[in-house]
Amino acid sequence: MILDTRTPVILLTGFLGSGKTTLLKNLMARAQWQHTAVIINELGETGLDHLLVKHVAPEVRLLQSGCVCCSVRDDLTQTLAELGTLAESGAVRFDRVIVETTGLADPMPVMHTLVTDPATVRRFRLGGVVTVVDAHNGFNALDQHEEARRQVASADTVLLSKTDLVQASALERLTQRLSRMNASASQHRVQHGALHSDHLLQLQTRFLAPFGKGPGTSTGLLRVASTHASKSSSAFTRFPSPHVGDIQTHCFTVDEPLEAERFEHWLALLTAMRGEKLLRFKGLIHIAEHPSQPLVVHAAQHLIHPPDRLAAWPDEDRRSRLVFITQGMPKELIESTLLKYAGACATALSV
Repeated sequence: MILDTRTPVILLTGFLGSGKTTLLKNLMARAQWQHTAVIINELGETGLDHLLVKHVAPEVRLLQSGCVCCSVRDDLTQTLAELGTLAESGAVRFDRVIVETTGLADPMPVMHTLVTDPATVRRFRLGGVVTVVDAHNGFNALDQHEEARRQVASADTVLLSKTDLVQASALERLTQRLSRMNASASQHRVQHGALHSDHLLQLQTRFLAPFGKGPGTSTGLLRVASTHASKSSSAFTRFPSPHVGDIQTHCFTVDEPLEAERFEHWLALLTAMRGEKLLRFKGLIHIAEHPSQPLVVHAAQHLIHPPDRLAAWPDEDRRSRLVFITQGMPKELIESTLLKYAGACATALSV
């Protein structure tokens, strides 16, 4: 794979009180996270979180008086531009940027900004989304707040905080619910901000974390696909998928290679028609024109990220694997359009 030398930006999100700042303080105190710039978004006129982090992470910037996903999006791009200029002049050094959003933020617009703003894209790339979920209050937050549900749906990695405050049975029910909402996100437990953080550093490797086999990860798509590794002779095989509100994960495998132009046309059409319902799409795609080099494709709502071509397959399975995290989009729509416009017969996987 071609090395992307742009600075990765890790988006740290999670509902109010989930423990984002505690986690951030813990990470910034570690040697491997030493060269990290931090951007913290807080609502209100007086910011406090940046003061709690600044003594362990000198390069901290504060975005005040607004949500990072709306009124201060311009401030975010400006702050990144200022950091980039300082780095180029040698005034500061950082290997990555962490953007901590307010607990009421919808991550989707932030992700769009990081991959569409021309000045930002020249220097930075979206490294991944980390969502902190409070195990003690997680069910209530997911039941009552759309922002919490969309934060989970956006995640590449979900961190469960305050797990020591709940019984094992309740924690198991919560992890199952999170898996049904976002089957491709790995889950890790964190207590008082402490966790094994190598899997977070792996997010910097250009969106490969959901498909890789690094230490401490549960491999997302590969985990889902391996659960039902046998091939089906039917065009579409359906497995029951528990309903969780209106956010669901739909997983598919495609046995035959896909033609690049037809696949791109299908994905563009789907995002144009139903982009508001397509929260995340992640795909490891077997392209007929390059059978030994699969494509890693990501999309969020109406935006399709530029694909990455891997130098080789990450495992022995050569089928295309597609994961959709949707809000009110029926699985049948994905199946029918994939068959009609991409000419592909898919096997649906339970999650």
